[in-house]
Amino acid sequence: MSLRILIIDDEMEILTLFKDFMEVFGHKVEIAIDGQSGLEKFKNTNFDLDIMDYRMHGRDGIQASKDILNIDKNTKILFASADSSVKKEALNMGAVGFLLKPFDLGDIINSVKKHV
Repeated sequence: MSLRILIIDDEMEILTLFKDFMEVFGHKVEIAIDGQSGLEKFKNTNFDLDIMDYRMHGRDGIQASKDILNIDKNTKILFASADSSVKKEALNMGAVGFLLKPFDLGDIINSVKKHV
């Protein structure tokens, strides 16, 4: 099953790694380098899943997720962050899952399969 995935993270290496990895599994992936550009991409495209970092310049992952969920409350957001302090807030606001960086790439594929 091919999914449309938006990955929002402020580290280009992470974006490239996740994008390339997801595309190996046949998913169509777009990337955004911060919360604001991720929000703009979300407004223009229907995604099956958003993979969201927390710590980013400008609009952080919690703020961007709230904005995205205000546009479409059924959006599936999977947090992938090194900051475990926001896990509870992310899940309470509607994220479908939380992966604590660093994690094995297999964990992200398993989470995608589980939550979509």
